[in-house]
Amino acid sequence: MSAPAAISGTFADFRTVKGRKVAQLVIEIPIEQADAALHALGGVPRPDDPKWVAVARLNSGLSKATDSDPEVAPKRSFASLPPAQQAALQCRREAFWRFLREEYNQPSVQDEESAAAVVRSICKVTSRSEIATGSTAAAAWFRVNEHFGFWMKEPVL
Repeated sequence: MSAPAAISGTFADFRTVKGRKVAQLVIEIPIEQADAALHALGGVPRPDDPKWVAVARLNSGLSKATDSDPEVAPKRSFASLPPAQQAALQCRREAFWRFLREEYNQPSVQDEESAAAVVRSICKVTSRSEIATGSTAAAAWFRVNEHFGFWMKEPVL
């Protein structure tokens, strides 16, 4: 099977090149996809080795969202979520279960529910919904989550 030879992005700009009978189309892609896009297009462009490509509009039959289209909310960063929601998300992760077993000596943590019970105990609440921004419970949660980030050897964003 061959490597992908297509990219998708947004049509961002159009320019004419003065002194040459050509125009430039600017297609923007997320920076995280830059290497893959260059690879798909055959590498960095060189004047001595032009590479012809095709451009096609995606979803040409679709217009912008209408009242009947469901709105898709933009994805929020983990750090911008309320602490109760952060705790709920982390309790779903198997790595977090392993962290609680190893770092908090909780060998019974084997699933989301047992992880939630340990988090409630650490934060001294009866429900994760009580882990409210600015509360003592939230401060305890942030310490646990930061510890988890160090344990995972990655920053907590």
